[in-house]
Amino acid sequence: MGIKIQSSQDIFRDLRESGSYYIDKTETIREYLEKHFEKAVMFTRPRRFGKSLTLTMFRDFLDIRQDSKSIFEGLKIMDYPELVKEYMNQYPVVFLSLKEVFGEDFGAIFANFKIAVSDLCKQYNVLLESDRVLEEDKSLLRLLRKQSADEANTIAVLNTVSRMLHDHYQKPAFVIIDEYDVPMAKALGTPAYDKVRDMVEHMLSYVCKTNSDVKGIILSGCLYTVKNSTYTGVNNIVPYTVLSPLHASSIGFTDENVRLLLSDAGLADLYDTVEEWYDGYIFGRERMYCPWDVLSFVKSKLDGSYSEAMGPESYWLNTSETSLNLIHGFLGRTTAANERFEQLLAGNTIECSVNEFVPYHKIHESGENVWSALVETGYLTKTVTEKMPLMPLKIPNKGIQIVFRQEVWNYFNDKVDNVFVRDLVNALWAGEIQKAEEALNQILEATLSFYHEYHEYSYHLILDGFFTGLGYRVQSERETGYGRSDLIIPDPVRQRCLLLELKHVEKESEMEAALQEAESQIIKKKYESELIYEGYGTRIQYGMAFCDKRTLMTRVY
Repeated sequence: MGIKIQSSQDIFRDLRESGSYYIDKTETIREYLEKHFEKAVMFTRPRRFGKSLTLTMFRDFLDIRQDSKSIFEGLKIMDYPELVKEYMNQYPVVFLSLKEVFGEDFGAIFANFKIAVSDLCKQYNVLLESDRVLEEDKSLLRLLRKQSADEANTIAVLNTVSRMLHDHYQKPAFVIIDEYDVPMAKALGTPAYDKVRDMVEHMLSYVCKTNSDVKGIILSGCLYTVKNSTYTGVNNIVPYTVLSPLHASSIGFTDENVRLLLSDAGLADLYDTVEEWYDGYIFGRERMYCPWDVLSFVKSKLDGSYSEAMGPESYWLNTSETSLNLIHGFLGRTTAANERFEQLLAGNTIECSVNEFVPYHKIHESGENVWSALVETGYLTKTVTEKMPLMPLKIPNKGIQIVFRQEVWNYFNDKVDNVFVRDLVNALWAGEIQKAEEALNQILEATLSFYHEYHEYSYHLILDGFFTGLGYRVQSERETGYGRSDLIIPDPVRQRCLLLELKHVEKESEMEAALQEAESQIIKKKYESELIYEGYGTRIQYGMAFCDKRTLMTRVY
């Protein structure tokens, strides 16, 4: 019997009632409520790792207005009857998502916040009919529902509603806030940022301070960006970041989860492919996969949309504008940043001090902050299981490597006429060396300011980005023959590929010798041997020598 995959579903009840496939993460409920309870906690994970599904799971388990036994039936949490008796549908819950709270300026952002507040307050008709709720609170609730409350009362909504729920149910409430940092992330780099940050921190402080109306607060986001806030209540939050051993496997897929999913889908033989493309993260001490990637891949295989010619996709591409802006924001800033970026794209590691509490507005103050933010947002991962003063970092997998390469293209696309890029690519496929040289020299003229100095990886990065931007699956530093070729650009549909070997020299007088060295290396190390085995009938090989903004090329037969 087949399984039903919904890769985009992030509402727990809807997922369960639809009969869709679910990797059981309900043990997280026990981990929090029974084993490691803190009044205010925050789960920070990259986009598409299942934060919203996790928080709606908590909501549906706790909410006193629901009857949730059927949707949790058969799941691990039901193995703990005392916990179920004490908590399942026993507490009032306030659930607020800030996913849609953004806009062009603070006025638009606050207008969207008021809509989210209004939608929240419209869920509680019972409070307007309650004999236990104060009349002035009922009046305020009506204003909030009509988006007519003033700014201060709108920001204090969680405190107000939790107080009213406590009065009505005679039990403190759980407050759950999904994607709390989206408004700040979206406002980053705009005049609205400071006001938005103040709004979010003030809202959180109302409920995170000492508050008898609140039993627990659970938040999710990409970054723990409110540490050391001027609002004292915010500083009570206990964060579980990607570096934290506790709750490390609560959000995301473990290797065991992935093997089970592939087995249930009848795709166990594709484990190696999934591992290569979507594995690679270490959260705390756990090896983790991104659920969005894995589920999207499995779904494409089951529904027939998978392209054998193209192979696996980078499903994360363009799913997180903020994270991509982090990459874009420091390209070209310093030689050190560029060199580290190139090392990452070559599959190597870099060592950095990782700060898991970087506020959005301080991300671009230093290179270390940028690398730290990229770790928290899932574009880099640590390669060790323990915290260290200097963390070795790498790009997790092939899927994310494509995202990095695409962003290089986006960066250069602002600076280079696309005509030159297409002239270069077309000339390389056609074997027209003079045209290819002219086009690449034009490109180097336009991008020279990207670097303070050139070296081999600089040109490697430029070419890699251009081909990725045009839709090719570039293979960088791939083992082939008796060595590692610099760049292989396959075109499987046309059964052809390009192979580029790059050399960099300090003086123009050394370029011819470097070109001969590249040609000799391609021949002696038999780089094309594996490409022949893979069925590429047309294999076009080039040696390239670079000096500053000049290049020479030769075709190798």
